[in-house]
Amino acid sequence: MPHSDGAPPNRAQSAAANTKLANELLPLVATVADIAIVSSHQGSIQDVHWNVADTADVDTDVFRGVPLEDTVTEESRPKVREMLAAALAGEEPRWREINHLIDGIGELPVRYQAMPSESGVIFVGRELRAVSMLQSRLVAAQRALDEDYARLRQLQTRYRVLFQTSNEPLLIADGRTRRIQEANGAAGRLLGIDAAELPGQGLASVFAVESRPKFEDAIERVLSAGQAEVIVGRADEAGQPVECRLTVFRAADAMMLLCRLSRGEGPVEGELAIEDILLGMVGRIPDAVVMTNVEGSVLWCNEAFLGMAETALAGQMRGRSLAEFMSRPGVDLDIIIDNAIQHGQLRAFSSVIVGAFGSETPVEISVASLADEDNKVVGFVMRDISRYDQVPSRKNGGNGEAADHMMNLVGTVPLKELVRASTEEIEKMCIEAALQKTGNNRASAAEMLGLSRQSLYVKLRRFGLLSSRAEH
Repeated sequence: MPHSDGAPPNRAQSAAANTKLANELLPLVATVADIAIVSSHQGSIQDVHWNVADTADVDTDVFRGVPLEDTVTEESRPKVREMLAAALAGEEPRWREINHLIDGIGELPVRYQAMPSESGVIFVGRELRAVSMLQSRLVAAQRALDEDYARLRQLQTRYRVLFQTSNEPLLIADGRTRRIQEANGAAGRLLGIDAAELPGQGLASVFAVESRPKFEDAIERVLSAGQAEVIVGRADEAGQPVECRLTVFRAADAMMLLCRLSRGEGPVEGELAIEDILLGMVGRIPDAVVMTNVEGSVLWCNEAFLGMAETALAGQMRGRSLAEFMSRPGVDLDIIIDNAIQHGQLRAFSSVIVGAFGSETPVEISVASLADEDNKVVGFVMRDISRYDQVPSRKNGGNGEAADHMMNLVGTVPLKELVRASTEEIEKMCIEAALQKTGNNRASAAEMLGLSRQSLYVKLRRFGLLSSRAEH
């Protein structure tokens, strides 16, 4: 029965209109859409219009006569049936995402809209591979972000448990503002302050007023040189001596300070403890001072040595071998360390310090071995002797008499014999000097002179030095 003017069309009329429109627009749809599938009322594929990019080798003839459900994944089959039923019932079409299974491609995600036609139903689709790939990347990124966040939470929990339960008093401060960011309970007990009140305070403020200037100076040195430093001061609240070991480290883009506190061993002497006085004096004396381990790796050095080594910061020296800066590294350093450990000290050992840019500084080295229960430290004091006359002076007697005797022979014997005699005398003097420098250690002396042990013994017998040295 026809509807009256102005009345909305019923479902049958809308379906008929959609069917007519679909039939008229099929050629256009087949050209514009990525995929257009014409199926029967029962869902069997009658025709396929394929415009998917990068899939020119797909044979669409294999789809004809095949149920549309058989070309999609298992989870997409209910969607196909629902779309087919809705189109035949004349319902308004809506977009649904369906995954096809295509030989040579795998799963092909397509977004379809189903419209009724005279012969059945037309499925108009847009392929979603790019969207699917982006969604997969987004899901993967979200999963990785969640895993990183969970790992970060675990690390934070472990850090806080270790930090707060540690028996060692610890403070962490911002290197730029010098303000405490975190403090554990042990630090609060040692300083006589509630640990919850420490964050936000200046790092130097936990010390008494008279100790703050040297503490602030130490912070500047640690931040500039990157080398750890120990300061002793008096706690402001507790009033007792406190030792602070300052270490700088980097967290992301921020410089941070770790302050490890301990109870001081003795009273603080005025504004400066005796350890600070000694450290300041050794750091500023004109003679170079270097501390190494038994392998010769630098542990600490003062400003004078940095000048000889042509190095800007003490932190750049830490861990480097002292042999890198000695003229004969394989000989001098081994001899010095061996003798220092064996005899406890070594005096007036001559060598040359070579700077990073090639400058040479002749030095006289005194060495002492400092040993404790855990490790051994070798201390070097190097005096610059470049301003002294490098020609050795001759005292009356001994080598001076030999030199005078050589001069008196000029004109009485041929030059060839005079040169040979002079060479032997110089060789004897060098062997005596090497034995003196090495504490009569013949193996070290042979190494210093570049001789084998056997050759040195031969020369000692020839010059009559073997018996006289044995007596000593």
